[in-house]
Amino acid sequence: MKLLSKVSLLAGLIIASTGLTAAEVNGRLGQNLKIMQDILQTSLGGQEHSSIGRIQHSYLMGHGVAFRVDSHNGWLRHFMAPPAPPAAPAAHGHAMAVAANVANSINISGNGSSFSFSFDEAAIEEMAEAAEAMAEQQQDQSEKLRDLREERRDIERDLRDYERERRDIEFSSKVSKLDSDQQKKLTEINKKSEQLKSQLAVLQKNLTVQEQEYNKKRAEQQKLAAQRQTELVAKVGQVFSSTLCDYGASLRDLKEQEFVSFQLSLSGRDNAKDHYWVAKKADINQCVTGKIDAPALLKKASYYQY
Repeated sequence: MKLLSKVSLLAGLIIASTGLTAAEVNGRLGQNLKIMQDILQTSLGGQEHSSIGRIQHSYLMGHGVAFRVDSHNGWLRHFMAPPAPPAAPAAHGHAMAVAANVANSINISGNGSSFSFSFDEAAIEEMAEAAEAMAEQQQDQSEKLRDLREERRDIERDLRDYERERRDIEFSSKVSKLDSDQQKKLTEINKKSEQLKSQLAVLQKNLTVQEQEYNKKRAEQQKLAAQRQTELVAKVGQVFSSTLCDYGASLRDLKEQEFVSFQLSLSGRDNAKDHYWVAKKADINQCVTGKIDAPALLKKASYYQY
């Protein structure tokens, strides 16, 4: 026991004496990264709008900086009229001035097309109301389908009951001749069974039409959601590269061999994968100095989903 205690004590002293002291990150670098975080926040819609999450960042020494943002359902639902960037928080004088320029105008051109992030409160409200109305309509249709299916189950249950009564009467006829009451009962059962079968056929036809319409609308909504998500991812990548080109000089303390990455997390989406863009600091510097443009930087950057 004494030997074990001595070994443990010696191991603790060795660990304590080796380089476990955290390396200090350049304070200017931390300020650079905070400035770029604020610029990206502004470029992608600002922190005050509910459809965009707060961008966060982390730094891995020797590797670079990683920015991350969660998209909310509202961002995808109202994406066709994305929010405009408000002024960035005045955490740093330089960041405030740069973010103000971003807020004034964000126009990105590439591959012969252009787009801008413009904030239209009326359009956002209109799309929110339309989305809510569509959700209510889909809920009403779902309830209607549930009622029709329940009605079908009731008819099928009544048919089974009549079928059971008919079998009992028919079994009795094999033993002895049916009396008048039994014959009358059998006739009544057959008549009601035919009525229920006819009613069931009409109901099933209506139910089939309603189900087809419901599935068609649901498929259209899923297709539209997928299309908007594709557009969203494409625009986020373009905004990311354009922002790095315009304001990448603010990352002056990030080393040439390090990277700047951006992670878009599509939270709230079933089986959704996160999207990543990774740009080399050296390529960003080339874009800042005008040697390449934003579309070229985006093309040189690594993009993947995970």
